[in-house]
Amino acid sequence: MTHILQVSGIKSGWDNLTQAEQTNTLYTMWRNRAVLDTYEPGSTFKTITAAIALEENLAETDTPGDFSCIGYEQVADRKIKCTATSGHGSQTLRNALENSCNPALIQLGKRITVPTFYKYLDAFGFFKKTGIDLPSEGTSGFWAEDAVGEVELATMSFGQRFTITPLQLATAISAIANEGVIVTPHVVGKIENPDTGNVTNIETKEVKQVISSETANKMKDIMKSVVEDGGGKYAKVTGYTIGGKTGTSEPDPNHPENGYVASFAAIAPVENTKAVVLLTLYNPKGKSYYGGSIAAPAVSQMLGEILPYLDIPSNSENDGNNKSLISLPDVTNKTVAEAQKVLEGVGLKYSTTALPTDIVKEQVPAKGTGLTSGGIVKLYVEGNDDRVSQSVPDLKGVTFEQAKVMLEAKNLNINGSGKGIVIAQNPQAETKVDEGTVVSVTLQEKTSTSQH
Repeated sequence: MTHILQVSGIKSGWDNLTQAEQTNTLYTMWRNRAVLDTYEPGSTFKTITAAIALEENLAETDTPGDFSCIGYEQVADRKIKCTATSGHGSQTLRNALENSCNPALIQLGKRITVPTFYKYLDAFGFFKKTGIDLPSEGTSGFWAEDAVGEVELATMSFGQRFTITPLQLATAISAIANEGVIVTPHVVGKIENPDTGNVTNIETKEVKQVISSETANKMKDIMKSVVEDGGGKYAKVTGYTIGGKTGTSEPDPNHPENGYVASFAAIAPVENTKAVVLLTLYNPKGKSYYGGSIAAPAVSQMLGEILPYLDIPSNSENDGNNKSLISLPDVTNKTVAEAQKVLEGVGLKYSTTALPTDIVKEQVPAKGTGLTSGGIVKLYVEGNDDRVSQSVPDLKGVTFEQAKVMLEAKNLNINGSGKGIVIAQNPQAETKVDEGTVVSVTLQEKTSTSQH
């Protein structure tokens, strides 16, 4: 009876709408933003710029000092800023993508030049529709090639001042994942007639080899570094190698209602890629609108379910990884400098505001505590107790790696048991604890339900 009333209410409300309002409601309801809408891709597009440079031998992955960032790049009469206002200093190409450094990508764009840049934009399929078997596919918007000056090339190199569909970008990144070969995307792989048993297979059509397999593998390795050591750290999935790139783009002047767009592009597993995910969040609400902060964790959760569903085996026997716990040495009564040497020698980090010559009087956690590699130890000295309380975050529903990153951000440690996602934690969420405190988590694999 409840359902009837609900439907009746909707029907009544629908009848009160004008024809134009009804049309707009249906359009909004059925609009496929991934296929129809265009947006500025922001830093996720840096994967494409970097791939072009590698293919044209204009850069190598790990050449020391290949790029320099002082916090901005002077282009014609403009200073184009980096997110790191003090600059990233000397960088390799790998570093530049880990840091998502705009000045480095501008320097890369200068090397590529406009004609070469546009040649590859065409090759990657950005000037035409992908040909997916869905209606109303959108079209991209680029400057005419002969209208592209220094400033336009600079901004385009890091993914701004042009618009593409999310599907176009996902297709291009899929080419990187697919040994450099771009294919026509499809919604289904086959259609089976239940009455006759006849099966119609949907052919996967290879469009062209856009970049070499060597270049593609170099890019996959860089994307892996972005997740393991760069701004994509929240996209980690325990037991799998994930590659990715963060993205944050400014509001489209033509559609300011969309606000900022936070995004994350991921490939998984890196070594034998079976899944490409592009998540775009329009006009995100909350404290952050950066792709690395809000889109990457969501992609991590998605891949945490997608990869097991695809029967891709995990390379981890224990999500908690307690087999490799480090027994915390006693560093009290040592100088801070001596404590630092001891802790770093066993793979641990330390935090203190004391001087190197000061004597450690207390450590948190206590000696003998088991810590994961890279765990943090808070050091206190007499007369300098800079104790800071941290609120324990809610870890339920996330993976061990996600929980570890969340705790590390607050100078807290983790240990755990089981596989899967966190179902329990101690101390509980919102508990105030000292920095260095160990939070214990219990993990459990998700089980399938009839609702799948």
